[in-house]
Amino acid sequence: MFFEDGTIQAKIKSGGGFDENGYPVEPAETWSEPISCHIKLNRKNNLGKQNGNSFIVASYEVFIEMQPFESERVKLIERGRDLGEFSVLWTECLENVGAVKIVV
Repeated sequence: MFFEDGTIQAKIKSGGGFDENGYPVEPAETWSEPISCHIKLNRKNNLGKQNGNSFIVASYEVFIEMQPFESERVKLIERGRDLGEFSVLWTECLENVGAVKIVV
């Protein structure tokens, strides 16, 4: 068991493929139901720059109760504050403590 201070939602893709004429069809994207989690800040700074624009670089470790979890993109909310959408770098099952670690 761990201290729950936020929620995580996985982006779910469904459908897609090809239509009757053989043209590609974009998959529909929706958010999963919020899952209670503990969010730990890995790194955060204002040093990101691209095309002359600055942005915040952030990385988090998210811990959820042991369950199947598979997603390429997630949305994080910590203590009611929207942290944003992040790409999932990797997931790790922590069997000894009954949790899944998600690094974004």
